[in-house]
Amino acid sequence: MDVTLDLELKSETIGEDGAFEGLAAVYGNLDNQGDRIQSGAFAADHGREVPILWAHKRDEVAGVGKLEDSPEGLRIKGRFLLDTTAGREAYARAKAGAARGLSVGFRLLKHAMEGAVRLIQSGAVAEVSLTAFPANPAALVTAVKSEPRNPMARWISTILP
Repeated sequence: MDVTLDLELKSETIGEDGAFEGLAAVYGNLDNQGDRIQSGAFAADHGREVPILWAHKRDEVAGVGKLEDSPEGLRIKGRFLLDTTAGREAYARAKAGAARGLSVGFRLLKHAMEGAVRLIQSGAVAEVSLTAFPANPAALVTAVKSEPRNPMARWISTILP
């Protein structure tokens, strides 16, 4: 009897289950639209789950993610929904490196103007989008996790150094 054991132990590849992490919004730097997000502007959304869309298209829900406020910005730990067309397409784009940008869709609650720069002081996140061209080039998928495809491979990966 022939047995094939597929081991995937890479830590920086897109996981077979579609799991990824990223920085959805970056605090303190100026984006391409003239906005700067103040540290903690999305702190009220810490722990919330939001939909992940393709390029802010509401009819293309590609996944779901949980938001985490951090000193550098708004982090997301998400998973592409691989049983949907939008999820499979987003997964393929991210895996190929064609789209690694993230963009946050939010309702502006409070802002101030600093000359020509809009300082976003508070917002309510509605969604996070995977996009090829984010408004803030520093808002990116930062890590993608690989998980072995079968239970035996997953068990072996826990006992290997």
